[in-house]
Amino acid sequence: MRRTTLLLTALLSIMLCSAQSLKIKRAEFEQWKNSSLKSEKFGSLPYRIAHFHSQSDSSPMLVVWLHGGHSCGEDNSSHIGDNYGAVARLSVYLQSKEINSILVAPHLNEDMRDNTTAATVALCRLIDYLIASQGIDPARVYLIGASFGGMMATKVASARPDIPAAVEIIGTVPHIEATTPAQFAVCCVASDADNPRKFERTADQMYRLDSEGYKTLFVEYSGLSHRDICQRGIDTKTLDWLFSHSRNR
Repeated sequence: MRRTTLLLTALLSIMLCSAQSLKIKRAEFEQWKNSSLKSEKFGSLPYRIAHFHSQSDSSPMLVVWLHGGHSCGEDNSSHIGDNYGAVARLSVYLQSKEINSILVAPHLNEDMRDNTTAATVALCRLIDYLIASQGIDPARVYLIGASFGGMMATKVASARPDIPAAVEIIGTVPHIEATTPAQFAVCCVASDADNPRKFERTADQMYRLDSEGYKTLFVEYSGLSHRDICQRGIDTKTLDWLFSHSRNR
């Protein structure tokens, strides 16, 4: 397992990570299209979607951002403009790298938090729909989730291991039901100051996945709170690693 350890004090962590992270600018909200997909359980699954074009004629890759529980609200616009700047970070990265890509941000409302099994089904249906309707390269689908969204990313990957090329889980334990052979790469970002017991379980799960043949990257921070780790899990080096994987290699 490739393991990156950042042993910093909380203050130095914030200063250093801010200096090294992407230059963040607020995502242009107008470029996001508001849509929804009919869901048998929830009536509809609302989501926002943006297409970042490049000069390449290749099929776009799909990046699915799953937000944390604190971002639940009446409309998913709140986590487009905020949520620790995660969507803005992803947007800036995809634009700066000129990657032909589609970024989708489903809204995980309170009902879905109360019924994660049905929410998993709804998210899988949404991904299948987008792959079929948007001309997406099915070998390049990526799940990124923070906190509650990280848990949902593990549930989608476990239920449908045929979907992702790679998964990034931030601030939560990667309880992924392993498949043989391993079908996707797994990155996990955690901090010892978030919750020491959760940090230990995260390390144990990442070693398990590594021993079962998964390509893994475990990024460890020291001294960062849950909120801070969810923000700093989206950085250039981590995304470079994540998007270097596809289901063809």
